[in-house]
Amino acid sequence: MRKNKILIISYYWPPSGGSGVQRWLNFSNHLTKLGWDITVLTAKNPNYPIKDKSLLKNINKSIKHLFVPIFEPTLFFNQKKTMLNINSKGILKRFIYWIRANLFFPDSRCFWIKKVTKVASEYIKKNGIDYLITTAPPFSAHIIGLNLKNKFKIKWISDFRDPWSNFFQFKLLPMSKSTINKHKKFEFNCLQNSDLIITTAPSLTKLYSSVNKNTVTITNGFESYIEGTKSKKFLIIYAGVMNNIQNPTMLWKVLSDICLENSTFKTDLEVKMIGTFGNEIKNNLNLCSLKSKIKFLSYMEKNKLDIELSHAHLLILCSVNQNNNPIIPGKLFYYFSFKTKILAFEKPNNDVGRVLNETNSGKSFDFDKYDDLKEHIINLYQEYKLEKKYISKNYCEKYKYSNLSRKLDLILKSNIS
Repeated sequence: MRKNKILIISYYWPPSGGSGVQRWLNFSNHLTKLGWDITVLTAKNPNYPIKDKSLLKNINKSIKHLFVPIFEPTLFFNQKKTMLNINSKGILKRFIYWIRANLFFPDSRCFWIKKVTKVASEYIKKNGIDYLITTAPPFSAHIIGLNLKNKFKIKWISDFRDPWSNFFQFKLLPMSKSTINKHKKFEFNCLQNSDLIITTAPSLTKLYSSVNKNTVTITNGFESYIEGTKSKKFLIIYAGVMNNIQNPTMLWKVLSDICLENSTFKTDLEVKMIGTFGNEIKNNLNLCSLKSKIKFLSYMEKNKLDIELSHAHLLILCSVNQNNNPIIPGKLFYYFSFKTKILAFEKPNNDVGRVLNETNSGKSFDFDKYDDLKEHIINLYQEYKLEKKYISKNYCEKYKYSNLSRKLDLILKSNIS
């Protein structure tokens, strides 16, 4: 029996590091085991802000690859620093941000669209591809999908890891009204022409369902549980990228205040910040007052990060400090691997808190809350002193990539066959 063939277009692919690559790396591996014939089209020699060569070992050998050269105008701006400190002042920086926001549509990978459309078109014709999947950001991938959908009678699945016109980074950029409208227009066209839309959060599914009823939620996930010996210290860890707009300033104040009030807490406390961080975070006065208790560590390959996180007593998650932000950070599901309590920061009525409650894996707080947060930290510390072990009741099982992939397999077969 002939296998159904999928062509996945994803800018992020190993050796890219970070959370953006994990989703379709894991889905591709599991779908291959479920009998799908998968080809991944990705960038040749891309300028990834984070690299993790260890992930290359995780790719199923049955997956085929197409590598398309990409030109990225990184001479004009440093992508990682731009996004971390996007609200920095200065005429030159604002000009660079204006160029980034208005001249490269829909993003800095726009010069890839024409090349990929051509290469993918030839591949689809020669290989009889049944399904096309584009995953974004970068949203240029969806424009490629729209181009291919207009050329071929192919089932197109657009995967939105983040919302498009409502993308939090777009809100921070000096984007002209005409550019904003252009994003909305292309977003609408892609939504309308997709045979199936996948989002990573129920709030985004609800939003996009008003344009295309064939919209479903398949969250990000995690591969397996990771065991480790807990630190003797009251160890709190954040791992990943933290933009200025994610800064949990109240957490730093609470930790600083408790240290002043309780010398034992101060002795026991250790905070590790692993990854890349905006200037406002590193220069926060309360964080600076905890200097002897905090270690900033650079990005680690996933296998090494797994070991670090397995020692933590508390894992920190920070959504974007914006209203109406329909995103569940992929990091949340990665944290599930460690059966460790999670402390999240988000605006009220977002999806993160609902997932934490459903899985009984932690609590979420508004960025501005102080008293409740302080009480919670003290309670967690008391549990640490009593050596009370957090017992996971496996409420997170449905978020394993193996289970999510079976759900995706059924959706692909039933919704757009």
